[in-house]
Amino acid sequence: MAANPQPRPTRRFSMPRVATICGLSCLALTSPALAQDTQLVLVSDLAIDGRANTIAHPVVVVEGNRIRSVTSSTERPEGARVVDLTGTTILPGLIDTHVHITANFHAEPGLAIEALYGARNAESMLMSGFTTVRSLGSPTDAAVALRDAIEAGLAPGPRLLVSGQWIGWDELVGQEDERVAHGERPSDERDIRTMVRGRVAAGVDWVKVMATLSSRAGGGPVFSQEQLDWLVDEAEKAGKPVSSHAHAPEGARRSIQAGARTIEHGALLDDETLDLMVERGTYYAPNLYLGEYYVEHADQMGYSGAALQFTKDFLPIRTGVFTRAAEKGVKIVFSTDANRGWLWEGTTAIEFERRVVAGQSTRDAIISATTRAAEALLLEDRGDLREGLLADLVAVEGNPLEDIGALARVVFVMKDGRIYRHP
Repeated sequence: MAANPQPRPTRRFSMPRVATICGLSCLALTSPALAQDTQLVLVSDLAIDGRANTIAHPVVVVEGNRIRSVTSSTERPEGARVVDLTGTTILPGLIDTHVHITANFHAEPGLAIEALYGARNAESMLMSGFTTVRSLGSPTDAAVALRDAIEAGLAPGPRLLVSGQWIGWDELVGQEDERVAHGERPSDERDIRTMVRGRVAAGVDWVKVMATLSSRAGGGPVFSQEQLDWLVDEAEKAGKPVSSHAHAPEGARRSIQAGARTIEHGALLDDETLDLMVERGTYYAPNLYLGEYYVEHADQMGYSGAALQFTKDFLPIRTGVFTRAAEKGVKIVFSTDANRGWLWEGTTAIEFERRVVAGQSTRDAIISATTRAAEALLLEDRGDLREGLLADLVAVEGNPLEDIGALARVVFVMKDGRIYRHP
């Protein structure tokens, strides 16, 4: 795997993408960031950095869009604009490594409408403290357009890393696909490499592969080891890391062996596969709360009675795997798989609470959404409170080391040195 993804070229917007972004520009007018000063100084009673170390009486100096210094002092600096956050805890901007940013309950698929829903979702996530988000899959490449719009300053939202449309059984024929048993030819090396090149050409940051069936279908493998090897190799040639949707052990094991950087969901993983993840340093992006959300909104999800019952019964199974992964020291990153209505509710931080109940320490939960998430996503410029990093900062009511629920009580958000939310 390349050490870092290749830098994206300067954006050249296609006409459909321009139309989508122009439609988004009106939303930017509804939530303007406060003007960016040359220098801002944030002060509070407590800060927690990206390695969950505490800093008493923090003084965080922000110059432009970077952190200039982080010190501890009871003195208020002179000659700079001071943002007094007394009574809160300052942290690095939070990172969610798995959402579906354009998902919604109502709209039919389409680039423009998905991007507009995505703009609402993106603003909600930013205001709830998530300054970087990886979006792993949508019916169209709307997330790519949304990412570009946010980067261009046309819509408020977190920094987005996107996979666009994923690669799965609808796009390719896996060796394990039941269609092969009925005479259909499995996708060969040329098919797979061509598909990956197409995703790269669409402007994605990550390549996502659906390496297994859904948990409801048993999570069995779709692609052979050789097919996954071709896919990851082609992505690596383009400097794109690979995310693998993998529920059951065999598909996850093949993905790990092929070089996938993150395993998504992994709700049926066994101890042997978890041990392999520790050995290889593979990052694990599970989700615990989403099933509860589905149950609570079953009518809007269109679930049948059987599907609803499966979802309920599956909750403790998913949680059990997470608990074992935490005990084994797997590199767990914060991820929600948030989609549809949950995104714009702005309540995705409830995932932290479920993880701590399942056995993760509050310290590790914070690390999973800051430094470790940044490492998993190959981002060296964020995720901590250090000189030179991007000025992506949040403040919450309470101390999340003592009460992880504090991460749901965000009162201040800064991204790129600009204040988007203030007490």
